[in-house]
Amino acid sequence: MYITREDVAAAVSLAELVQLSNDEGYGEPDWQIVDRAIAYACELADGYLMGRYALPLETAPSILRHLCTDIARHWLHQRRINAAELPKPLQAAYDNAVKLLVQIRDGKIHLGVRAAAAATEKPQPEGGAYHVRGKAKQDWSGY
Repeated sequence: MYITREDVAAAVSLAELVQLSNDEGYGEPDWQIVDRAIAYACELADGYLMGRYALPLETAPSILRHLCTDIARHWLHQRRINAAELPKPLQAAYDNAVKLLVQIRDGKIHLGVRAAAAATEKPQPEGGAYHVRGKAKQDWSGY
């Protein structure tokens, strides 16, 4: 897991967390619901990281904690609110998190951990010089 209950609680006020997770809307947050949001966010992140990095990552880079927190918040809000009515900043944070995960998957952003290929493959020896063959040079001086 890249985030904890404390990370989600730090990103959302306690009152909002109670409203989003507890079906009665008062009392304490329903930590089982929060755990489901955390699991969803971390599994989604793993889906994008799979193939590029050896999973599970030993230490979670801070960027992953922020991305997974935004995804978990979106999941919690989506339980309560119609997707068309989600607050624009929340939707923008979720869209940005997914966009950054795509860039990490495509290799445009690096997490600073060993890639999956580097963790499993042995270094390949250099191939040597390249030899290229081509057709004979043509005479275009008449044109």
